[in-house]
Amino acid sequence: MAAVENVIINQAKISEQVYDYLRGEIVAGQLVPGERLNLEEMAERLKISKMPIKEAIERLAGEGLLEVQARRGTFVSRLDPVELAEIFEVRCALEVLAGELAVRRIQDADLEKLNQLIEEMGQSTGQTNVGRHLELNFQFHGLLVELSHNRKLIEMYHRLRTHIQIAAIHYRSESWVERVAQEQREHRAIVQALATRDTEQVSRAIREHIKRGGTSLLEDVERSVGQE
Repeated sequence: MAAVENVIINQAKISEQVYDYLRGEIVAGQLVPGERLNLEEMAERLKISKMPIKEAIERLAGEGLLEVQARRGTFVSRLDPVELAEIFEVRCALEVLAGELAVRRIQDADLEKLNQLIEEMGQSTGQTNVGRHLELNFQFHGLLVELSHNRKLIEMYHRLRTHIQIAAIHYRSESWVERVAQEQREHRAIVQALATRDTEQVSRAIREHIKRGGTSLLEDVERSVGQE
């Protein structure tokens, strides 16, 4: 009986590793929307059975990152502009709540870190490094949410953020640099409101920023999807 339990535990660990691997490939843009996954090739390359791969795929399909089509195969989910708009609405609500909660808990060191991320984003823009800029931008918003110290809020936010990351990686237009000056002003307004512990201003600054950024990205996605 003990031997059987060990096999189950080890299999679960493999499934978790495959999940992390596939999710990372999707978020990083190595697997693109609409791409078909070859389970046989993947099992051979990773030197594992197909069972943990199927378990990982089922989990990712539940998160909306993969789509399993009968008799056709498994595909990286394409982005639906309507769904993305809905995600931005929920994200906005979560970040506004996170900001309101952070007002009561934020420390000077946290404000310093947020300001440092803003400065680094400015430097990445000068280098027109979209990948680095996106990474820093997500770090900024991720830190803001973490400062809420609300575990359920943080969990919900990170699940939603994945779809936004994918949209930003695959569909952000080449004119993204032109939007950064506005983005920087919005980020600074958020940090300034946090520094003065002004809950109302924090909520307003976050809401305006998410709305403006969401509208821009949705326009990019709609334009790209329309050309496919």
